[in-house]
Amino acid sequence: MSGRISRAGLLVILAFLVPVIVEFRTLAALFGVSLSVGQYLVAVTGLVMAVLLAVTAWNLRAGTTADDHTGGA
Repeated sequence: MSGRISRAGLLVILAFLVPVIVEFRTLAALFGVSLSVGQYLVAVTGLVMAVLLAVTAWNLRAGTTADDHTGGA
């Protein structure tokens, strides 16, 4: 396993994140949290970075466990 995320994988992540980001803004407005554009961008950037780090960690873990199994040999 190369440990890299393909372009298609990034597109899937982006397609998942866009509605989450929009709902994050809606939820913040629902609770009366008013964010400036800069604060919103910082919050969204943090959310995106957290998701990307989680995907990367999962990808690295999946790569190490897949190599440990020899298929019964």
